[in-house]
Amino acid sequence: MNAPGMIWTVFFLLLVSSAFGKDTERVPFFQGHVFENSAPGSRVNGLSVPLHRFGSQGWCGSGSSSGSGALAAVEAPRFKLLGDGSERFRVVAHHKRGHLLLKTWVALDREERAEYSLVLGLLGCGGHGAGLQEGDSSVRFARVAALQVEVLDTNDHEPTFVGADLRLSVDDATALRTVVHTVTARDRDSGSNADIKYFAVPKNGSFYVVPKTGDVLLVDSILGLTSPVKFKVFARDHGWPPRTSRGITIEMTPRRWPACPPSHCPPTTTHSPGQGAPRRASRSVLESDDPVLINVSEDAGIGSVVMNLNPVRFQSPTFELVDSDTESSLVSVSRDTGDIVISRKLDRETNPLVEITVKVQDKRGQVVVGRVSV
Repeated sequence: MNAPGMIWTVFFLLLVSSAFGKDTERVPFFQGHVFENSAPGSRVNGLSVPLHRFGSQGWCGSGSSSGSGALAAVEAPRFKLLGDGSERFRVVAHHKRGHLLLKTWVALDREERAEYSLVLGLLGCGGHGAGLQEGDSSVRFARVAALQVEVLDTNDHEPTFVGADLRLSVDDATALRTVVHTVTARDRDSGSNADIKYFAVPKNGSFYVVPKTGDVLLVDSILGLTSPVKFKVFARDHGWPPRTSRGITIEMTPRRWPACPPSHCPPTTTHSPGQGAPRRASRSVLESDDPVLINVSEDAGIGSVVMNLNPVRFQSPTFELVDSDTESSLVSVSRDTGDIVISRKLDRETNPLVEITVKVQDKRGQVVVGRVSV
């Protein structure tokens, strides 16, 4: 750029700085808060603007000096809120304390808007004297303070579930502590008002809903169940007072292993709530020549029960591993309950499949032998 161009650029910047220097000066900053849904006219807490911060500059004079010792009468200052959303608030003078307060003009909704950044303008006059109306072109408002209002959350929304009622089919040989489904709820509130915990009603011994995650875990064997397990899941927030969602119904239907074609599957008996616990069929997983296949995560901890072989067709069965070194086996079988328990740390790379043979015997000496693959 040539020299004359440089001179004109600098000169133009100086003109802009002189013209707008007063508007770009730093102004005091004040902030406060108000709870959403507060009645119109509620005070913005924590926000109080002292009038002495502004002095008397920019106020409009309403008369002239009547003598050397007389002072010109001065009108009370007029203030105006500027900025997006300023129509939702109003400025109120606290004459005893000499402060300006901010009050709401309408009820506010945090979910609609959580924060307002406003400007407090002080009325100034042009060259036509006092008594000017706000609509006159000679009236201007000097920016004298920056205001920030935070809208605090109240627990005014209940959690809602994503999705509707569910009907799921679960393999009755599914490993215990398997996540068979996950429910999710949303809450439009914020903070602790949006923290959600889940619970099931009525409580049942087969499935457990993890309060923090909504995971639905299989916690007890459903082997031999002939009727669905039905329960409702609710979500409740941690606000005050707490709000609870509408429940969603989950119906878990045990799918007998091995899976059969629909045309050959026996009809499912519907369980009524007044009939007590779901009925179990007296059968054994060891009836088939094919092994029962159980999928277990290698992260399963030692002592975890992955499956229960009860109920079987024997009245008082005992369970025992066959052709297996109990000290080196990765799994064990409880003699009395039929629980298959992780006894050593699992490693998929070393042993991707563990096959065991279980002998089931009743007090009269009847024996059934079958295989289970983990």
